[in-house]
Amino acid sequence: MSERSTQLFDTADWQISELISLFSERGEASLSLRCPGREKLGDGTIAALALHTADTYLRIAGFLQATSRMPAAQRRSHRISRLFRTRGHTPPRHVEGGHDAGTHDREYTAENLDIPGLLERLSAGRDALRLLTELTDEQLDTIPSAGSFRFCDGQRTLEQVTASLLSHQGHQIDAIKAAVV
Repeated sequence: MSERSTQLFDTADWQISELISLFSERGEASLSLRCPGREKLGDGTIAALALHTADTYLRIAGFLQATSRMPAAQRRSHRISRLFRTRGHTPPRHVEGGHDAGTHDREYTAENLDIPGLLERLSAGRDALRLLTELTDEQLDTIPSAGSFRFCDGQRTLEQVTASLLSHQGHQIDAIKAAVV
């Protein structure tokens, strides 16, 4: 266990706890509120952004799992979608940095989400991200190949990519908090 990996997990855990607390307090009505600045995501509601954010924690965990299980020699040249296919998984949306706008818009709507479902998804993301605490310093220092996931440019380490992903998640949370106040 690495202190650096524990710090990354603590950041994710704090973010997810913040969302769970916020939605537990605000209730169902908060989900249908409009989310300024995020109108293009799904139906433009808090629910759309909250669901996208919860799903992104799961995508991050999938990326970390695939990256951490690869032999060091392959980490620089892997393609995440190929890994998910070989492991019997469907690659999550946005894995390669692209968007499937048609499906994206249909799934991320206030009508497709309720508070218990959101809280369950956030908890699943937290549980999946516990693998962060198992990463070694050597794994955190590896460099994922460019384009294998968001923020992977072939120069940033796994730790830097993960920190950037969590920073991005923090911006999503700030947008949610600003919209429900």
